[in-house]
Amino acid sequence: MRFGLFLFFFFWFSLTAKAQFKTEIVEVDSAFSKTSVNTTIFRCNALTSLGDTQFIAFYDPEGYLVLGKRCLKPKNKKQERFVLKRSRYRIFNKTDAHNVISIVLDGKGYLHVAFDHHNSPLKYCKSVAPFSLELGKLQSMIPDDIFETEKKVTYPEFYSFKNGDLFFVYRCNNNIVMNRYLVEEGKWIRVWNNIFENQIFLRPYWQIYVDNRDIIHVSWLWRENAYDPQTNKNLYYICSKDYGKTWLNERGDTLGNYFRRVDTKPIMEIERNSNFINQTSMASDINGRPYIATYFRKDSITNYHIIYYDGEKFRDITLGNRKEDFSLSGMGTLYIPISRPKILVGKKMIYFLFRDEDLGSKVSLYYSKLEADKPLNFKLVNLTKDSYQAWEPAVDIDLWKSSERLDIFLQKTYQISNEKISDEKPTMVKVLTLKK
Repeated sequence: MRFGLFLFFFFWFSLTAKAQFKTEIVEVDSAFSKTSVNTTIFRCNALTSLGDTQFIAFYDPEGYLVLGKRCLKPKNKKQERFVLKRSRYRIFNKTDAHNVISIVLDGKGYLHVAFDHHNSPLKYCKSVAPFSLELGKLQSMIPDDIFETEKKVTYPEFYSFKNGDLFFVYRCNNNIVMNRYLVEEGKWIRVWNNIFENQIFLRPYWQIYVDNRDIIHVSWLWRENAYDPQTNKNLYYICSKDYGKTWLNERGDTLGNYFRRVDTKPIMEIERNSNFINQTSMASDINGRPYIATYFRKDSITNYHIIYYDGEKFRDITLGNRKEDFSLSGMGTLYIPISRPKILVGKKMIYFLFRDEDLGSKVSLYYSKLEADKPLNFKLVNLTKDSYQAWEPAVDIDLWKSSERLDIFLQKTYQISNEKISDEKPTMVKVLTLKK
């Protein structure tokens, strides 16, 4: 491994009729590519930053967890480079693309890491010092967890609050567990053992966004048969303004703290067998109104959609004009011709990142100005010239929230359906910065 080595900076312009985007791509190092484990969208996060320092994480070709950091405001060429360190930890099952690495920095600069989970015991640790690449021992978050939720962890996700505290969410069986890290006390506390209905085959799949006012936005769907994504049904939304203690609807009405399918009203009804995808992304505007990115079949073709609240009701915008449909039928991780989308809402712009075989599997972007009393008008641009195969978007959401700078984790990865592993060689991890 070439620790701390940049091979080059690559610049180009992507042109559309009315917009010009400048992109900067930085190569980091080669990494495991035989599955999409480094590039699944539910990595929260692949990149994270605090102040002038940005961290990155990925599995190397041998499956070891690698950390890196760089200066976001370098004074010389040396500071532009990611300094890399291979940890002592590695992925247990390289065939399972669920076993992602998630990272975040707390308000004191300690890096928190969770990795290699799919119905398996919690693997969590933190750096030994602020902004250090050296990780400490694996530890429990809630040592006195009487519900033993840390024995079966899936989809670990970190989020950060303005005061430096952290939010950690994961699935245990069909329960959604929520923890909060108190940065001044240096400890985790349990917020909820479960906020959704718990049945053997009924399973919630969520997406979360913590905005600049520390409002926690949660949207989700119910999968009626835990092993069949074609049973994904209906879209729901709640939010919290007190770090997850109590929950509200989009109008600000107080709700309960336990949500069941039978008495929770969806914000949009989407039927079974609609290719309704789970685990996408969401965001909010400066007024705290939610925007949810997803895809599902409508009028016989599966296209992307943005479901957003305009202050009165939820509306649906269809993006794209795909000609060929596909099916989500099957168990485990599937190879799908389009990625799950990532949505980002700024003060003046909306960005919608995705990959589509119809566009050559490049890194693509729908974008629109965000103007009061004017309809959204999305345009399309490709941000790369090359295919990224099974890549899904992961961004430095902390950097976006602090400065609206968009840094994107890139790697060409491969995915064979039903948890099979490809024989592809390692590929380069890169970071793309969008500059307009």
